[in-house]
Amino acid sequence: MSALHVWGNSDILPATGKAGMDEAASEKFWTWRRILLGAGYGLVFLAGLPIVFAGDPNGLILMVAAVAGLLFLHRTWVGVVVWAYVAASGLVAIISADDLGLYGLAAGVGFGLLALPWRQREPVLPRGPVFWTHQVQPADVGKQTNGAPAPHPYLPTEVQRGVEAHMVEQSPPATPTAPVTPANGDAHFESQKVFPGALFIVAIGKINLTLPWKDLTPDLMRRPVLGFLWLYLYAREMRKAGDRLTRSSLIDEVAHGVADPRGRLRGYLRDLSHLAAPLGAMIKVEDELIGFDLLGQETDLDELRDSVEHMKQGGSTAPDSEIDHAQELLRDMGDGVFLPGFEDMEKRVTRGRGIAGQVVAEVRAQVLRLRADLAVATADVLLDRGRSADAVVVLDPIVAGSEDRDDVVRTLITALRESGQHNRAAEIRRRYTVGQES
Repeated sequence: MSALHVWGNSDILPATGKAGMDEAASEKFWTWRRILLGAGYGLVFLAGLPIVFAGDPNGLILMVAAVAGLLFLHRTWVGVVVWAYVAASGLVAIISADDLGLYGLAAGVGFGLLALPWRQREPVLPRGPVFWTHQVQPADVGKQTNGAPAPHPYLPTEVQRGVEAHMVEQSPPATPTAPVTPANGDAHFESQKVFPGALFIVAIGKINLTLPWKDLTPDLMRRPVLGFLWLYLYAREMRKAGDRLTRSSLIDEVAHGVADPRGRLRGYLRDLSHLAAPLGAMIKVEDELIGFDLLGQETDLDELRDSVEHMKQGGSTAPDSEIDHAQELLRDMGDGVFLPGFEDMEKRVTRGRGIAGQVVAEVRAQVLRLRADLAVATADVLLDRGRSADAVVVLDPIVAGSEDRDDVVRTLITALRESGQHNRAAEIRRRYTVGQES
């Protein structure tokens, strides 16, 4: 399955305070309760008209109250006050021997009860299956790398996910790569946990860090400095595995010109270590060197690299599943860039000072190269199998961003010719300079 179809989407927008707007906007305003209340206010307004014509000022008050109730339909206290007044007016009318007062009293009491803030009962989550807590014949339970018990292999998928999340919270801390003490302020004991390889990091086209049971992107992006530091160190790891930089270099990025730069950086590193698992444990501090460790988690960039390697190694014998996966991966990634919006975050945090932007630009260049490599390798296999039209679909979106790649242009021209699109092939040949024709 493609990286971009695994879990829900998220982006860098949480850093700008826009997270959750879509969810809030989706809530319904006109519920059945508010519709009934609106109809009641309309009846009160109509009932006030003949009373006004009869010269009774109480009719005008009823009409104004009905309009106020309708305008402030979302305010519970306004509705309660309006219907209390309607009930009181009906009671006064009854005392005055007016038979219509009974209707006013009934309407005031009935709609007043409807206007009260009744709360729906929270749904009760379903309990786990009985056999999970059965103690007569416990099943054999394996061990994870951290010594915690693994989920039973025959548990349903959703139950396994819940159990896995519970085990993450209960698992013992792993041995840190360097001694960690409260004095150094760089990490805390609870954040260094061995975590199941369940996090998927999407950074091409959007920024999304998700577990099967939770989206961790808001936890990272709600504090721009921490988000910038985490993403910068991640970009360095993606550019070159095992990359490390010194504290002084990181100070130049986020603590330049402050009174106590090392203390400021120490505070940032401490805050990073407190991020939700496994984000905090991915930041590695070894004396003066700071780096990033994926801890076995998966990324869309690694998925792209693996797909390129598999297609090149498989060649014409590549399985259909690998070809379909490559096509889906190219389609979903589109022309998305690595860490979109990083420039805005860098400008906000560092005011453009430092080399973080250059590092991200280098990874973006790698993504462009890998995308072109995958497109050519996939198109070659499709051409070998007589699927020239599919090869055109794979290469056409790539050629505009790969003008310096003769292999992309040549392969696209070949695919167009074999699919009978000779005019389009001539147009591509005129637009892009090709060293030689195939």
